[in-house]
Amino acid sequence: MKSWLKYVATVVVGATVMGAAYLLPMGAFQAFVIGWLFLIPATFAVYMVFSLKEYMQDRNNRIVVSVKPTEAMKALARKEAALKMEKELLYEELQK
Repeated sequence: MKSWLKYVATVVVGATVMGAAYLLPMGAFQAFVIGWLFLIPATFAVYMVFSLKEYMQDRNNRIVVSVKPTEAMKALARKEAALKMEKELLYEELQK
């Protein structure tokens, strides 16, 4: 067990919390309420700010891929433009 210190610390903290709840029930309840109402939302806000900072840094490192239009793509664009023009002409004729 390489990290036995973590396990010992966890057991000690857990025993301390249980002992405090047994010996000082009102103080333990107040600590629970303060933790629930203030510490958890504050932790959430800190994580959100940290995540926003990481996102802003990562956004600058994105790779931009540009595609040069080929002749086929240009031909399709010309056909679409011609169809759009025909459609507009037909609408104008129908309105008259």
